[in-house]
Amino acid sequence: MVESTDIKVKLNSVEQVRQFVETIRKYDGDVDVYSTNRNYLVDGKSILGVFSLGLDQELTVKFYNGATESFISTLQPFMLAA
Repeated sequence: MVESTDIKVKLNSVEQVRQFVETIRKYDGDVDVYSTNRNYLVDGKSILGVFSLGLDQELTVKFYNGATESFISTLQPFMLAA
């Protein structure tokens, strides 16, 4: 069984949200995004869902089928420093 993978991101502009969702849509599996300031999660492949979480929020991205290091590296521009 493959475990889930979580990463932290921050999206500061409309353009970053668009680029983020475009990148996430290339992932072959389920992805949810949630904010610690909200009590719900959204489909990471839904641009409206990600927008509903708000800009300038720390978001957690959950990959349910795990995510390869190479795919995660494509998200580097959006990731928070560890």
